[in-house]
Amino acid sequence: MNNNKICTNDNVNLVDPCATVETLPQSLTEQIAVTPTVIAAGPVFVKIPVVLAELNITIPVEATITLDQEAIEIKRIRKNVFLNQSRIIPFSQDARPGTGILFIAGFIRKNIEYATQTCSTAGTANVCGDIRQCTVEVPFNFTTRITFIRPPVFAENTTPTELEFFTDKLQGCDTCADRVIGRNPCDRSSRFTEIFNEKPFTELERADIVEVDINTNPIISCTTPTEQRFTMLTEKVVVNLTLKVLQKQQVNITAL
Repeated sequence: MNNNKICTNDNVNLVDPCATVETLPQSLTEQIAVTPTVIAAGPVFVKIPVVLAELNITIPVEATITLDQEAIEIKRIRKNVFLNQSRIIPFSQDARPGTGILFIAGFIRKNIEYATQTCSTAGTANVCGDIRQCTVEVPFNFTTRITFIRPPVFAENTTPTELEFFTDKLQGCDTCADRVIGRNPCDRSSRFTEIFNEKPFTELERADIVEVDINTNPIISCTTPTEQRFTMLTEKVVVNLTLKVLQKQQVNITAL
């Protein structure tokens, strides 16, 4: 049977196909193994990300979402977690050594597919409609204390050093007055060292999401109580995140 034909009674009407598929044979290309060039065995200094802390955090979130059209049923919700802010204060002010404060902000990207009602049969529960989609972002943020497995490495900037020079050549307008002895205002020297440290950063290892979706203020028909229409839903979400806090540090290893 030709899928590109529409049969009406005894007449056959030809229509253009809505999609086409073309395949091309591919030849197999042989590969040759290459021996990598490596450094000689012995002590080596490398700069690699080092794990400072690893934590698991649970975040409760409640959000209200308003759809652009009335829905009769949520078909599917696809969820993805993103972090758009990660800041670490690597020390605490409350005399807790080996701890820091972590600030995290992010959002849950939700793609909601829902069914709409375009027509129905009077006196029955027969309903027809379209499938629509809506993408929203549900923000969240939290602050927590972290305990370092390995403390971050930082070097502080030095205190500025200034040098002043002596002079006895300063002379005022009065030629009879004594010369002024002291600091030379025309010449001085200073030294300042600025040290650039590696900034700690966060990696998102895993995200678990559990949620409850509640239809808010639904419209229910007395003739078809099994069906309802709504535009607003409230979500109660529990987000569980597994995070790693890292910093690039110089490490001494032994090459084999």
